[in-house]
Amino acid sequence: MSTRKRRMSQDFLGVSDYREGNPEISMADALMSGFAVFSLKDPSLLAFDKRRQAAENLESIYHVESIPCDSQMRTILDEVDPVEIRPAYKNIFSKLQRGKALERLAFFQGCYLLSLDGTGYFSSKKIFSDNCLQKVNKKTGEITYYQQMLGAAIVHPDLKEVIPLAPEFIIKQDGQSKNDCERNAAKRFFDSLRKDHPHLPVIITEDALNSNAPHITSTLILTEPALLMKTEPLGL
Repeated sequence: MSTRKRRMSQDFLGVSDYREGNPEISMADALMSGFAVFSLKDPSLLAFDKRRQAAENLESIYHVESIPCDSQMRTILDEVDPVEIRPAYKNIFSKLQRGKALERLAFFQGCYLLSLDGTGYFSSKKIFSDNCLQKVNKKTGEITYYQQMLGAAIVHPDLKEVIPLAPEFIIKQDGQSKNDCERNAAKRFFDSLRKDHPHLPVIITEDALNSNAPHITSTLILTEPALLMKTEPLGL
């Protein structure tokens, strides 16, 4: 795990820093600190900030020189283009592939289960950006601003471990006035998937919302060779 963290830190050195001058906290340190929040499963940035102040040797564990406070982390990372983080996902995946760690996740005839689903991660009636989707209350006219993403991971029903792939964000695209949608995000995701992993055989699992001919046709074209499966939630 330490080797992967070090490699991730090196990948983050290549992410563009939009800030001028000589910032006190480097972009790579801010990104690794953001990764640490999820790696340590802290429930909030504030909880992570308390951990940071407790001096738990996070700098050496996550290969950073300076850990930002919660407000600094938000300010720095909000402007980062997610596309620039894709190489970190690809490099870690390639390392797992070369180390044969991927083989145990093979599900059927050498194919891997690729699970996709959309999820929301931001919603506000006051705070928004140009990337936000909008939902208007038909009765009151009140606007809710929100952001979503299409998450993807290599999974196996017999294993707890999963291998996440770079997500595709469901946000307004440049020059577009209409909301983006999960189907369009899936097209972009599969296009990027084949560029990053052109020979990876996958069986795609999606929920019933994607059981329609246009989506299935475009998915099979973009991911060939692949199989497509519909998943339903298990009853309690």
